[in-house]
Amino acid sequence: MTEPESDGVSPLDADEFLQRVRGDIALAGAMAQLFCSEYPRQLDVVRRAIATNDASAVEQAAHALRGAVMNFSAEPAAREAARLEVMGRTGDLTGAVAALRALEAELDRLALALREMTS
Repeated sequence: MTEPESDGVSPLDADEFLQRVRGDIALAGAMAQLFCSEYPRQLDVVRRAIATNDASAVEQAAHALRGAVMNFSAEPAAREAARLEVMGRTGDLTGAVAALRALEAELDRLALALREMTS
């Protein structure tokens, strides 16, 4: 199985994720399905927070997304979520729209990889 790569970096560490769920493919599939259905709503929260210049809400929503993607050992998406989280924490949302776009791209790559992995 091949995960989509951006700049040669896989969107998740599938082996580490499968170790985390102790090889339980059904559990991995359920987690992936839940994530894929929920992350668009979480992204909407980030979008609204950026649109209203609510730094605290950006921090909280990005933190929640970072935690969610780390369940899958998804370092690229976690890195982008962390970038937004820091922007929110410092109250400086300069560049937040670009950071959001990068996060969206990584989450889309992750979702595709999860669907391929669990189908």
